[in-house]
Amino acid sequence: MQINYSNINFKAKKMSKAQAEYFNKELKHSKSVDIICHEITDRDAANSALAMYDYLTQQGINARIILSQKVESLTLRKPVEDIIQAENLKNDETADTVLCVDFSAKERIAPNVWEHIKKADKILCMDHHKGANIESKKTKIPQSSRITPIYTDTTAKSATSIIYRFFEALGIELSNETAYDLFFGLLSDCNKKGLLECDGIQGTIKPSVKLIKNKNAYEIYNKLKNKLSRQQISNMVKNIDVMCTLTEKEKAFNASLYKNAKLSESKKIAFVEIPPDDAVWRELGGENTRTSAILNNFRRSVLKSNDEKFKKAEAAVVFYEANGIYKVSFHSKRYPLSLFYSLAQDTIADPSCSIGGHDDRGGGKISTLDKKACHNFAATILECLEYCLNQN
Repeated sequence: MQINYSNINFKAKKMSKAQAEYFNKELKHSKSVDIICHEITDRDAANSALAMYDYLTQQGINARIILSQKVESLTLRKPVEDIIQAENLKNDETADTVLCVDFSAKERIAPNVWEHIKKADKILCMDHHKGANIESKKTKIPQSSRITPIYTDTTAKSATSIIYRFFEALGIELSNETAYDLFFGLLSDCNKKGLLECDGIQGTIKPSVKLIKNKNAYEIYNKLKNKLSRQQISNMVKNIDVMCTLTEKEKAFNASLYKNAKLSESKKIAFVEIPPDDAVWRELGGENTRTSAILNNFRRSVLKSNDEKFKKAEAAVVFYEANGIYKVSFHSKRYPLSLFYSLAQDTIADPSCSIGGHDDRGGGKISTLDKKACHNFAATILECLEYCLNQN
């Protein structure tokens, strides 16, 4: 089966018209499209899906959005009747085309969703992560399926940025609603990367120097921002800046992360290993948009901290339970994580393990909540990361 790649050079700032038109043709020739978001759906994925949902339905195409996270926790612009939860997928429900947004690797979705994807005649992806493999022969996609391009660019700051360039190349004027969706996704992912100063109390944002220097991202940032009202932007920022609205229980949990953080032998890695049956974590609802923001803030803060404890830290890592699996999320101060991803994936024998992400941050998971297995998973991750950091 021929594998067809299509790479977009975002350093040139624009998706070519020919690329966008080819991708658009594949979508418009579909009778039905399932828009699928990665497991533990975030705002970037959900808002990317919503923007594409609106576009497809306006073209008269029957479209659905499939999420793995409860829609009420994502603060979407509007409820969409055709949003369904991944666990409610029925075996006989298939679309002739699947559009994957914000992921292009099968490890980022639940097994039942992957089985659903394989039934489609066409698979298309819009992504900005490393490790695209959804078109691999190893996935045993039926021979009747046609593999269409996977549009990926790891320099894009959000999946909504890719969709913005798609609409731009087609000459589509964005509505206020679509601009809202795309900007919300961009803000959310930029905030995770520490590229924005968000003041949830005042409802204001300020781009970092690093974001300003990225001509592509900063251009998209300004063009979308100029289509929105101050009130719309304020609402987004107040929603994104979780740290300014912590409950007392969340504040206590946040403080415990710093208190319980341990250091690797070289002190290059600061890490927290939350047990899979941790009562406080479960009381806070496990992994959701608020707890994810707290963990993200902890990892970034550790690497910027003046605390003597974290003085030598070059990476910050957190292990935790999420919807029946055990996960890891990490930030690195300055080293590309490519070597770590491949080493960890090869070292951990469990076939359910997956590791990947960006040059400076990423994550992984293993499909077990057995305490011993989870601890061994954490120990191996730390050992591999320590080895890679010492190679630089």
